[in-house]
Amino acid sequence: MFEFKRILLLCCITLISGVSLFADTPGKKNLGFENGNFDGWVGYQWQHSTASDVASSFNTLPAKVSLPTSRRHVIISSQYATDPNTGNALRMVPDGYKYSARLGCEIISSDQSPRCWQQSLQYTMKVDSSNAFLLLKFACVLQYSTSHDNITEMEPHFQLSLYDEKDNLIEDCSNYDVYTSGNMESEFRTYTPSGSNSPVKWRDWTTVGADLSKYIGQEVTIEFLSADCTGHYHYGYAYFVVDCLPLYITVDYCKGDSYATLEAPDGFETYKWLGNDSATVVGTERDLILEDPTEGETYYCIMESETGCEINLSSTIARYEPVADFSAKMSDCFTNEVLFTNTSTTNNGTLGYLWKFDENSTSYTTDKSFVYRFETSGMHDVSLIVYNPPSGCTDTIIKQVESFSPPLVGFTGDTTYCPGLATELTAFGAYSYEWSTGENSESVYFKAPGGEYWLLGRSTPEEGCISDTINFSISEEPDWQFYWSGDTVLCTGDTITLSADGAVDYTWSTGDSTSYIYVSSDGTFSVSGTNPRGCIKKLQIELKEIKKPVFDISLNPQTINTRNNLVDFKAESDENLTYYWELGDGETNSLQRFTHIYDASSLISYPVFVTTTNQAGCYSNKSAFVVVEPFIPNVFSPNNDGINDIFMKGYMLTIFDRHGIVLYSGEDGWNGYYNGKKSDPDTYFYRLNYTDLDNEQHVKKGFITLVR
Repeated sequence: MFEFKRILLLCCITLISGVSLFADTPGKKNLGFENGNFDGWVGYQWQHSTASDVASSFNTLPAKVSLPTSRRHVIISSQYATDPNTGNALRMVPDGYKYSARLGCEIISSDQSPRCWQQSLQYTMKVDSSNAFLLLKFACVLQYSTSHDNITEMEPHFQLSLYDEKDNLIEDCSNYDVYTSGNMESEFRTYTPSGSNSPVKWRDWTTVGADLSKYIGQEVTIEFLSADCTGHYHYGYAYFVVDCLPLYITVDYCKGDSYATLEAPDGFETYKWLGNDSATVVGTERDLILEDPTEGETYYCIMESETGCEINLSSTIARYEPVADFSAKMSDCFTNEVLFTNTSTTNNGTLGYLWKFDENSTSYTTDKSFVYRFETSGMHDVSLIVYNPPSGCTDTIIKQVESFSPPLVGFTGDTTYCPGLATELTAFGAYSYEWSTGENSESVYFKAPGGEYWLLGRSTPEEGCISDTINFSISEEPDWQFYWSGDTVLCTGDTITLSADGAVDYTWSTGDSTSYIYVSSDGTFSVSGTNPRGCIKKLQIELKEIKKPVFDISLNPQTINTRNNLVDFKAESDENLTYYWELGDGETNSLQRFTHIYDASSLISYPVFVTTTNQAGCYSNKSAFVVVEPFIPNVFSPNNDGINDIFMKGYMLTIFDRHGIVLYSGEDGWNGYYNGKKSDPDTYFYRLNYTDLDNEQHVKKGFITLVR
């Protein structure tokens, strides 16, 4: 084994249940990647090839790398991510953990041949009674190939090793070394990824435990190594996490208990409990529950990991009675520091302590006496939880503790009050308060006329501390403008907008919080506005619904031509309305009844719109059309005098006699002839087709009298 630089790190103190006992224990150095990074770990990588066609430059020495590295030293942070090279059957992070480390990676298209990468991760720790049991969890993915002529050393592999402080391999059952052939156990599964001809041999999460009690006081190094094949292109990589635990059996047998629970370390495949005679099997689960056990009796547990490692532990039944207690005294009247003295006791085992000095702060200390500086002055609820390993018994005490610092005494609240109202000021940072108003309560109301005031904060009488005088002024906020805009009349079927202005926040009786609302029904509406200081004004709006005007219109005639182009317009209603006519030719009129002459030289339709408005401003609309059609005379005289010689030239025209015989059909107009002969003076029938300027088709039928 090549020489590695060691880093001295202490492991975390951990409950046997797997829950961290102290959130910020000194020496906790990210052994299990709980910080989501590689802090405390050292990484190496190198290339090694045994292929005959590979240059010696691919045989490099291990080089220390900055962590993480691209692809080969990676933190996995997705607790539900799965490995695609196992058919997504392998979870990248084991249950109960937030992170894991991946060592190595698969082959991708950008990799050049030969790849032949090897990489490792190391962690060095000093062993003591609190971390003498290592719990190592790993999963490995190794691509299998038969092209290596059964030379195991050429194949992808994964290795887990423990070394003492002299770099000697610790001969422990937890050491693990596996290649893709030869030593594959039944725990390995096989999967061939899509597009690959090489199957993958992979092992799901496996837990092994290492007893390091022989190395207490020494440094031990954990090393994980993964490697591609030394030929060309087969990969090997692994995932892992690490925990460290005290190597003992937890005995939960506390004051008042009638049952004792013996709990062995987690992570083993099997457990076998032996009774006081060290021969009788009394349990095979991780927990052993005993009713009214005899104190002084000893029980033994034989634990075997998934890889066949065996660890033996024993525990003697004892009742644990931890009592949490402490005293606290202010250091002085200026620094906000308090001297704490831990007076907790127990009848068995040792004690661990978890302090909570305020809502967000927890701390661990083994000192019996220490000074703590609070961030705020005044009274604090301080709690102390006492842990009593190797038992799971605890005790908790909560006391009110005072600290004092004049600069931290003050008040909250606005010294400017809203017009006609009052403001509340609330003091903080002391045990009691004295206001210049003569009041001694924590909170005081101030209102008009305002003025100059002061506040003093005092500690408990026993401490006798007093703050500096806090002077302040109270004044009334100037009046501010808050108003609304919109209509007070709602016409039936319409929606109107009500708007408010002058505030920074708005609350309508409809529940809306915008500066405006849309309203489609009558009733009473209100809006409250809040200015930047928090002053509130309220406005009320009465909205009345008015029906829209009801009226009729008539146009006479609605069809005009060049001879008859005068139209009579009339509107009728029982209400007193105003009118506005749009006649379609650019002309308008505001009378209830009037006549209008249209230009009928073009065959078009004139759209007519009329709007009526009642006294409340509600309006209604109606529309109609004035249609221009051709002028068709009822007499014509084809006598070549230049007047009425041709009937309806320019239109598609058909002429019939009384018997239905077609005398003429075409667009040149009828000249009064049939088959080259003059038709007799008589009455004839016509059908006339035309298209107006709106491209609409029309048909006119009637009769014409021929006069000679």
